[in-house]
Amino acid sequence: MTCNRIIINSDNMEVIETMNEGGRSSGAAAAIFDDCFHLACDFPISRFEHCNREAKISHELAKLARFSFISDWFEEPHNAIVPILINDVMIISNE
Repeated sequence: MTCNRIIINSDNMEVIETMNEGGRSSGAAAAIFDDCFHLACDFPISRFEHCNREAKISHELAKLARFSFISDWFEEPHNAIVPILINDVMIISNE
């Protein structure tokens, strides 16, 4: 994709702090943090930033994963999350 810069946003301050400290964690997600950090290191420039957001999309995705038989959405997002995604982008662009 020829990307050479990546900014990773999360609304979880603990995740951002862990990633900014090299992805080192002693918690249950230590292997995930380590993998994510090393994947980000594949880019010449990568940055982890905190962003305030409501957790609407994550809750909706969790519900879909629990109650839906749809296994992948490569081409387009699931119809149930489109309005939430649009709202999320509008909030970010207004800040």
